[in-house]
Amino acid sequence: MSRREKKFEIEIKEVKENDSVINEVYINRQLVGQISQVNDKNFTASNQSGEMRVKSMDEGIQWIVAEFNLHSL
Repeated sequence: MSRREKKFEIEIKEVKENDSVINEVYINRQLVGQISQVNDKNFTASNQSGEMRVKSMDEGIQWIVAEFNLHSL
């Protein structure tokens, strides 16, 4: 039995907090995660279930969306 394909909107907003920039990831206008830059080469992606070190912004977005899909079903 196959599932119907779900459509959702992903939005990324830059927010300045103190001296750092945090990218907030929204899915269907709901905040699901944040990505912040640790140093020149590393980022930290975090959501409700935890956080993960990633090498790029794109990898962080992929991780947050995958976690959202895994836990929202």
